[in-house]
Amino acid sequence: MKRHNAGKVLSQKKQKVSHLVTQRLDESLPLNTPDWNKVEQLLMQLTEFAPTELINELVDSVAVWGDDQARRGYLLGQEDLVSEMKSRSRSAA
Repeated sequence: MKRHNAGKVLSQKKQKVSHLVTQRLDESLPLNTPDWNKVEQLLMQLTEFAPTELINELVDSVAVWGDDQARRGYLLGQEDLVSEMKSRSRSAA
């Protein structure tokens, strides 16, 4: 495999892993919860007074932040799981 092809393959693998984490979170996290309903109601009240563009920007910023936090939490959990499995395998040996 040529060097530039190897870099391309590695880049695609990183994108796949990131996509798989996002897909897993989307499938696992419930969207219709009492907490979300309250947020949605508050946003509806805000739209009566604030410009729509400002509300859209706020919602987008919160969504990006929430996605990032969820992804970081998921990855930290996976790291903890790997560490736990390694320690168990060492103690079993």
